Formats: sequence, C-alpha cells, structure tokens
Amino acid sequence: MADKANMSTRGFEITLFVVVALVCCGTPISGFYLQRKDKADEPGMRAAGEAYLGAAVRGDNGTAYDLLCAAEQRGRSRADWDATASAIVDPTGFRITDLAVKRSSDAPTQYVVTAEITYPGLPSREVQFHLKKQDGGWKVCGPPPL
Repeated sequence: MADKANMSTRGFEITLFVVVALVCCGTPISGFYLQRKDKADEPGMRAAGEAYLGAAVRGDNGTAYDLLCAAEQRGRSRADWDATASAIVDPTGFRITDLAVKRSSDAPTQYVVTAEITYPGLPSREVQFHLKKQDGGWKVCGPPPL
C-alpha cells in the first residue's frame, strides 16, 4: 500500500513539474510569436507603403485610390476621394520608418506601416496606416494617412 501512495505522490510531482515548465517556457514563446516580424511579408508591405505614399507625393490621387482596400473604396467614391485629397496640402516627401506585424489572440493580425511625411513649410509628422492582403497584393486599409 505504501508503494501506491508513494507512486501517486511521485506522479503528482511530475505532473506539477510539467505544468510549471510549460507555463514558464510557453509564455515567453507565445509573446515572441505575437510580436515577431514576419520577414516574408516585409518586402510587400514596404512596396505597398511606398507606392501609396509615392502616389500622394506626386499628387496622383487615382493611383492612391486604387491602392485602397475594398472596404475603404466602398466608404467613398473616387470623385469624393479626389476632392478630399485635392483639398489637403500635398506632402513633399516621406520615409518609411517601421513595418510591424501585430498579432493578438483575440483580434485579427494587423500589418502596420509607420512613416514620416514632410510637407512644404510645415513640420514633418509621423503617421501609421494599416495594410491588408487583398486581390493578390497589399492594400491600404485604414486609416489612410493623408
């Protein structure tokens, strides 16, 4: 009988050790996964950000509109987009400063571009906008930074 009690205690200790080890190792690993950048997505994200911001600098509102995701395009017509874009001060340049992939266990993954935009006679400002994979490429999907 004593052997069964000893084995039961030993089994409990092993189980407890395994649970503690999983918690101690699993938490940092899951945190790393949720915050890591996916190097495979970065070139496409950068290209989409540069294409959108480049169109804005050139004043090419049609191309900028075409780079918006379907949800953003449904929210405004091409004519409305052009009128709004024409009313703001056109940027003179930009520099992409960061690309981030934000994962969460309770929300969809976010692909975020951060850029510094310069304007004539105004201080530069930092903007962030989201990208979404759509129609075989990356699209700007809120909030449009300009």
